[in-house]
Formats: sequence, structure tokens, C-alpha cells
Amino acid sequence: MRAAGLLLLAGLIGCVGQGAYDQSLLELQSAKSDLARLRAQNEGLNKQLLGLKASNSKLKEEIEKANAQIASLNEAVVKERQAGESRLKDLDRQFKEATASRKALSQELEIAKQRYEDSLKIQKRQAKELKEREQAALLQPPIPPAKSMAPAPEAPLAPPPAAMPDQLPNGSSQVPLVDINRATSAELALALELAKEDSEKLVKNRPYKTKEELVTKAGIAKATVDKIKDKITVSP
Repeated sequence: MRAAGLLLLAGLIGCVGQGAYDQSLLELQSAKSDLARLRAQNEGLNKQLLGLKASNSKLKEEIEKANAQIASLNEAVVKERQAGESRLKDLDRQFKEATASRKALSQELEIAKQRYEDSLKIQKRQAKELKEREQAALLQPPIPPAKSMAPAPEAPLAPPPAAMPDQLPNGSSQVPLVDINRATSAELALALELAKEDSEKLVKNRPYKTKEELVTKAGIAKATVDKIKDKITVSP
């Protein structure tokens, strides 16, 4: 009876040990399967990582190219802006020059217009004075001949008529001298062909005692004075 119990106990122990072994074997196989699956997943992940690295490198290259293009575009924009500013300054300078030229032309036109009007006034005045002189010469009574019982001596030749202020005895024309102490600015500009500024300075610094004072006192250029000195006179 005791022996049978021992045999039964040994059988039970053997059965338990074989079951645990089989269970361990199954767990080992499951672990191997999980390990293989994890290895496969790891390889997939490594492949994905390599793909991501390649994509990242390609993306960096594209970013660098884009940055280079942006820098080139910025440089082109800066150059274009500078060129535009330069063109704008040039146009502004041309506009100012054109405005100054227009102003100068307007002033010259105004001076020419004033000279023309002054010339007309002087011509009218001279024509009026000449007409008055001619009328005065026509109204002058003739001198009666002297009565004498003796034979009348041969009458002396009558002297030639006095020359008019604007004519010489031989009939050639003579330009009257301009009195720089009495002539108006317009008359000075017209008769002496002076610039408006010079004629105004000449009138402003009166009176003059000598022609040289036009340089020392009025500040007229010596070359201009040398040009007009034969056409002017200085009244006391």
C-alpha cells in the first residue's frame, strides 16, 4: 500500500514536470516569434529612418537653393530700387534745369519786349522832334537884302544850314551821345545795348564825373565800358 502511494506520487511529480516543460517551451517559441516580429519592425523602422534622413537631406538642399534664389531676388530688387532712385533724381534735376531755362527765357523775352517798347517810344519821340524842327525851319522868316545907292557888292555865299543834331554837314547820320547822368534805364539798355542789370546799376550809382567811374563806382565790367565809352557823355 505504501509502495503504491510512492509510485502514484512519483507519477504525479513526473506529470507536473512535463507540463511545465511544455509550457516553458511554448513560451520560448512565443518569445522567439515576438523577437522575430520585433526585429522585422526594427528593420522597417530603420528603413523608414533612412528614408527620412534622405528626405531631410534633400529638403535641406531645396531650402538652400530657395534661400540662394531669395538672396538673388533681394539683390536684384535692391539694384532696381537704386536704379529707380537714380532715374528719379536725374528726372528731378532735368525738371529743375528745364524750369530754370524757362524762367531765364521768360526774363529774356520780357527784356526784349521792354526794349522793343522803349525803342518804339524813342523812335516816336525822335520823329516828333524832327518834325517840329522841320516846321520851325519852314516858319523862320527870310532875311531882307540891305538897300544901298552904291553898287551892291557881290553877296557872300550863304553859310550852309546848321546841321541837325542827328546829322553831320555832309548828310551822313550820327548817333547822338547818351548822357549817363540823365538817360533812363530803358534808354541806356536800348541805345548802349546794355543788360538790364548793368543799366539799373548805372542809374542807381549816379552821378558820375568821369567815364572811369562806371567801373569803380557802378561796378560795370571794364570790357563793357570800353565798348560803350565812345557812345556816352558825362554831363556836370
